[in-house]
Amino acid sequence: MNDQNRTKGEMNNTGIPEHIVNLWQRIVDAIADLLGVPSAMINHLEAPDLAVFRSNVGANNPFPSGTRMPMAGIYCESAAKRGERVRVTDARKDPEWADSPTAKAGIYAYLGFPLFWPNGEVFGTLCVVDTKENQWKVQSENLMFTFKEAIEEHLALVSAFEELEKKNDELEKALKEVKMLEGLLPICSSCKSIRDDQGNWKQIESYVGDRSKAKFTHTVCPKCAKKLYPNLDLTKKK
Repeated sequence: MNDQNRTKGEMNNTGIPEHIVNLWQRIVDAIADLLGVPSAMINHLEAPDLAVFRSNVGANNPFPSGTRMPMAGIYCESAAKRGERVRVTDARKDPEWADSPTAKAGIYAYLGFPLFWPNGEVFGTLCVVDTKENQWKVQSENLMFTFKEAIEEHLALVSAFEELEKKNDELEKALKEVKMLEGLLPICSSCKSIRDDQGNWKQIESYVGDRSKAKFTHTVCPKCAKKLYPNLDLTKKK
């Protein structure tokens, strides 16, 4: 599966800030060390592929950061689709997994949890694998679940920051539109035209329309109607 490797720099296309990426690296390094497994990974699902976003650094790791593989039929696909933990102690003895691509590649044990964005969409998985049978102690599952929750908190922060940036962009755009109409406006006391920065006189509708999203419709106010049409009774209903 390693023939589909890519460099680490090519992997961070998810909008995850660098300081969180570095923290995730320390997490998978710690998990692999504590559980004594060849590979601990934070994966990103990029259908139809799975991308190993961060994996522990180690000479015996079969899935270094940047590895890509088809998602169909592998353990992580099942964890993502089920939305729950998947535990495989020895795929060779498990009819569900004996013929899976990962088992055929020599990855016989797996413990993985889905990772979710705050809106419920799947980001990927947190998992560990082994090339031999592994019974996965309760302490191992508890450790993995704790790190799963921590990573999902990071995803929540990323999501909140992106939403804040979006709101800030909208606010800045609105402020720019307001600023276009700030300051002293030279307006003709007779026809009410406004002089722009280039010295051109424009009707107020044109001037405001060019500098905002305002649209004008025309009517006659009661005072002007009485002046312009003194014989017209505007109180009558048609």
